[in-house]
Amino acid sequence: MEVKNWDVKEQFLFPASFGVPKDIRTVAVTPQFEQQETEESIQIVGIYHITCHVEFEEGEHAHHATSEITEIEDLDVQGEVGYFEYAVPMSIDIPKEKIRAGSSPTLNVQHVNAKTTEHAAIEIAWSVNCEFEGPNEEAVEIEIEIEKKIELEPILEEKDVKEKNTEDTKENENTTREESELQFILDLADGYSKVSYPSNYVSVKQKTDEE
Repeated sequence: MEVKNWDVKEQFLFPASFGVPKDIRTVAVTPQFEQQETEESIQIVGIYHITCHVEFEEGEHAHHATSEITEIEDLDVQGEVGYFEYAVPMSIDIPKEKIRAGSSPTLNVQHVNAKTTEHAAIEIAWSVNCEFEGPNEEAVEIEIEIEKKIELEPILEEKDVKEKNTEDTKENENTTREESELQFILDLADGYSKVSYPSNYVSVKQKTDEE
């Protein structure tokens, strides 16, 4: 799983008639987007929807608007608290060779923070977390599975060979023991009777009456 993180920051300035921002009561940033596909990439297009309650206090400030500061002209004011909404454009482009075919990226917002600035403005910042499956993740899983099978098969064959060799050895030992006992009996001199006993007793020789 590929994970990409980046930070976004926006500054907002308000008309002097509202006073000076004193505190940010509430703030929320909600991503709203849709996925589009081109010949070369997967695109996530939408907005970061900001909602915010700002508390004002009396004071004068000089406007120092720049290209990095967004001016908010319209607020819903209740007493000393003003409410506003704002949409920050979102556009994310993921090359197709970086993402697995048929998969869809996910995106969420984390660590939303807001503060007042020394220029009578407020700053809202957040982190974006985007996750998507890489192109080789499925191939890696298949490769690992094949490797495991290759490792297991020789082990099973080796075990079978060892068991078979053990059985053959035991059979050869039994055959050799039986042949030795038979030859011992056949080699007995005349005048001895041959008495057979169970295998768990020791073989003995008895003299005949002729002696």
